[in-house]
Amino acid sequence: MSKLLLKNAVLVTPDRIIRNDLLINDKIIEKIAKDISCDDAKVIDCHEYLVFPGIIDEHVHFREPGMEQKATIYSESRAAVLGGVTSYLDMPNNNPSTTTMDLLNKKKAIAAKDSVANYGFYLGASNDNLEEIKNAPVKEIAGIKVFMGSSTGNLLVDKYEELVNVFESARTIISLHCEDTATILKNEKRAKATYGDNVPFSMHPIIRNRDCCIESTKLAIEIAKKTGARIHIMHISTKEEVEILKSLRFGNVVTRQISGEACIPHLYFSEANYEQKGAYLKCNPSVKTEMDRLAIVQALEDGILTTVGTDHAPHDIAAKSGTYFKCASGLPSVQFSLLAMLDLWKRKEVTLETISKVMASNVADRYHIKNRGRIAEGYFADLAIVDPNHGTKVTKDVIASKCKWSPFEGDTFSCSNVHTIVNGRLVVENGKLVDEGAADALEFDR
Repeated sequence: MSKLLLKNAVLVTPDRIIRNDLLINDKIIEKIAKDISCDDAKVIDCHEYLVFPGIIDEHVHFREPGMEQKATIYSESRAAVLGGVTSYLDMPNNNPSTTTMDLLNKKKAIAAKDSVANYGFYLGASNDNLEEIKNAPVKEIAGIKVFMGSSTGNLLVDKYEELVNVFESARTIISLHCEDTATILKNEKRAKATYGDNVPFSMHPIIRNRDCCIESTKLAIEIAKKTGARIHIMHISTKEEVEILKSLRFGNVVTRQISGEACIPHLYFSEANYEQKGAYLKCNPSVKTEMDRLAIVQALEDGILTTVGTDHAPHDIAAKSGTYFKCASGLPSVQFSLLAMLDLWKRKEVTLETISKVMASNVADRYHIKNRGRIAEGYFADLAIVDPNHGTKVTKDVIASKCKWSPFEGDTFSCSNVHTIVNGRLVVENGKLVDEGAADALEFDR
């Protein structure tokens, strides 16, 4: 068994920040205390660093199987751990779409062989897999993913009765993409009439406007109330949606029936960035106003939005090139999500404790992930160790995602990820990947 000893570590928990030593024995945090000594442990001096629970990204698209030209489980999990993300939940819009347990287990087998970070997978909802949803083993899946707008393949479920059927059939949490397709199509037609083929990317938040998100979110909540389904509304992008969720808030993150997620693009960017970023900022739902961004950030501090994900969605450069309607939506950010949140901390928009909560412990609680998401004795030793005093400039050489581009390219973050520990093993040391074999399948304690 291997042992690691973190000395003089500043441990960032959801409730407080404490300086302690931390001893890891095999996969588990064995002891947290002052002045721990252990002769057979590898010692890591952490006196200048912040130690976070390993980030759990509940919202990634690692593209495999079917779109390996964009990304693979191997390539994107490498990017994840380089950014302090130790676990991820992968979405079902693959080719073929992950709408059966057989297909989900095939993805799990790929991850068991190739993933560098801990892994879990969603089962996708379609109009013809209700029996799969009803019978899905809830301890073996991250949840059910429903696209109420903006999807590929057979995953779009946007008719009222079909949604009711899915909501009634699910025996675990439903994660939702809420956009109204009819509104989007109407706005696209208007944009084409005005600009022809030269629609500027700054039109994206007008085409995929706030109304298309608000109306879809209202519909999801209405059906959840009707059916009793537990829902998690992904990538909230408007102030109005925050207000809706604020009016519904009750219970803690585990018992809350209806909850919401903030995503990195909507926390970090605003419509002012379209001129510079162009296609590299095109994602669904769209990045909207600074007013919306600030409302979403504040909602994390207030506990209205309970988790942060990335919606990491890489595309090859060819797919992100060309005119507005030819350019694919989606952007990669799993490698830089923690650094982006730490920039918000440096700007005094969020606290370190909130980052620990919304990127780790709350995610583990909402999805009932067993023994992860906390710096606590008896928990798996998944940790992100950050230098808050030395920055990271994002260049092509730094980007680990297979697509080799990023909306952050050219930017400099104020912090850097130094070490990442997965299941007690040092997988990233001094910013370099040194161990690719530490990952496990996540267990869902339901």
